[in-house]
Amino acid sequence: MSHPASTSAAEDLVDPEASEPDSSGPRTAEWIAEVVDQFQRPLLAYATGMLADRTAAQDAVQETFLQLCRKRPDDLVDRLAPWLFTVCRSRVIDMQRKRSPDRLDPDAVAVIDPAPRPDAVAQDHEAHEQIAASIETLSPRQREVIQLRMQAGLSYREIADVTGMTVSNVGFHLHQAVKSLRDGLAVT
Repeated sequence: MSHPASTSAAEDLVDPEASEPDSSGPRTAEWIAEVVDQFQRPLLAYATGMLADRTAAQDAVQETFLQLCRKRPDDLVDRLAPWLFTVCRSRVIDMQRKRSPDRLDPDAVAVIDPAPRPDAVAQDHEAHEQIAASIETLSPRQREVIQLRMQAGLSYREIADVTGMTVSNVGFHLHQAVKSLRDGLAVT
């Protein structure tokens, strides 16, 4: 039997009396913490790629996790990743609609690792610029499926669930995107 003073801060976030009878507070708090640990980076990379603004992307991911807090773990069995990316995508689209075009920062996508030697940094920077420039030539759909596949590691079915496309349409857009990137990078 647990003494009330021994509850953790995570357990305090969930009011067991406010949830349904089969949902235990500590289990839900632990589950949310595990989901955040597992999906925070991929969701942030996805949102940053779509928004080109890390701060706005962090807001989108935070809103995604806030919506997760309103869900029971049993409600998302076998569809957690698509649900998270769908919620994040909806928030990103809402944010894109509210933004003015002059606030977009095309250089926000380039990421440089400060640890390597300066010559390696220069080479990496050039490669990142070439890849970012090639990705910018893709259609918005192609950019999105590339991000969901390569950065988030979602399956074709999960990407279809997130974007509302068919699985075969996802495959088509992904194939076209890879072909365009390969052709574009071969020229440079």
